[in-house]
Amino acid sequence: MFELFFFGYTVHMLWTYIDIVLERYGYFVHTYFLTPVLPMALNMTASALPVGFLFIYQYCTNNKKNFYLCTLLLSAVFAFGFSSLEAHFGLLEFNKGMNQIHVFFIDVVIVFISFWFTKSILGKVNHAK
Repeated sequence: MFELFFFGYTVHMLWTYIDIVLERYGYFVHTYFLTPVLPMALNMTASALPVGFLFIYQYCTNNKKNFYLCTLLLSAVFAFGFSSLEAHFGLLEFNKGMNQIHVFFIDVVIVFISFWFTKSILGKVNHAK
């Protein structure tokens, strides 16, 4: 349970910080917010992305599937599907040359780093026992 939620939390935190930086420098603009008091990055990065990758992590771990391939597929769905829909409906704007391909690569890098970090922490915890 700890492993699963630690992975999801790591994806959430990394994506949130990256999203805040991208928004601050104008690459990514979210046009609607839940409330003006909360940070700009409280959107897909706080809900759908971590949960989606958490499910992929759990599925691949339980069924001995290739996590890297599943991550690439889900990243493509999020980057080319959901971010395109968000841009089409005016919920998201890409500026300064930012596009869905950049979102895809950011997704992949964040999830791989979260995966390796989780596995390294898990290895250290199991080694300490």
